[in-house]
Amino acid sequence: MVHCQFMQRARFRGEIYILDGVKSRPDPPVCNGDAYVGLTKVREQLMMGLTHTRPNLKTGEPARLGIFGSPAASRRSLRNHYWIVPPHIEYFAIAPLSNCPFDPDVVTIIGNARQATMACRALQYFTGEATIGETGPGTCSSSWVAAYLSGEPHYTLGCHGVFGTTGIDPNEICLSIPGEQMPTICEVLKLWRDRGKEMFKEAPPNEERLFVRVPYDASYQALARIDHEKGVKASGPQILETTYISWSERRKRMAQES
Repeated sequence: MVHCQFMQRARFRGEIYILDGVKSRPDPPVCNGDAYVGLTKVREQLMMGLTHTRPNLKTGEPARLGIFGSPAASRRSLRNHYWIVPPHIEYFAIAPLSNCPFDPDVVTIIGNARQATMACRALQYFTGEATIGETGPGTCSSSWVAAYLSGEPHYTLGCHGVFGTTGIDPNEICLSIPGEQMPTICEVLKLWRDRGKEMFKEAPPNEERLFVRVPYDASYQALARIDHEKGVKASGPQILETTYISWSERRKRMAQES
């Protein structure tokens, strides 16, 4: 199996792994991810831009251009994206965060965009710094290796490997966070909980919102003129016939009616 498959096993089965790349299995590596995480050297063909995909181990057919359409594009990806130069990394340990026997260098959250957004906002709460997102040759490079090398959280929309080989849901993205920043997330989430902040309680997506502040059958210019004649500075709730009702209040009313 490629090393990112073990992440799914740790995620769903609670298993713990210590991988050593090509030391315990024959060269060439199963995928370029072994090179990205520093378990082996980047293959010479890959460095020359002649290939950027996995070889066919069953037929012995060598790797060929697949992810990129030219050697130039393949070389650019190595220059612009993250990979760890060996032999500094000898082992790659993977474990579920709920049962991790070591202090993780990187914590990877796999979830939908809304869940990842809340995690990013928790990190941003005290710093104001935005989380960077890249989608490069591999999720292992653009997500967890990027967080490891840069010391900053990184998210990625995914790659061919995590969707096809690893089996991550196409609607999920990977957000990797340096291990030392996890206490910050926990602190902010606890703060939100203590303040009574409701998480993931928005109205259903892709539906018309009932709390639009301007009626559809009126002209914005007409509303502005009315406000001007009345001597008020802002249009909005003052000219609506009905009072604005928050989503939380409407949710309570719907629960009572049902």
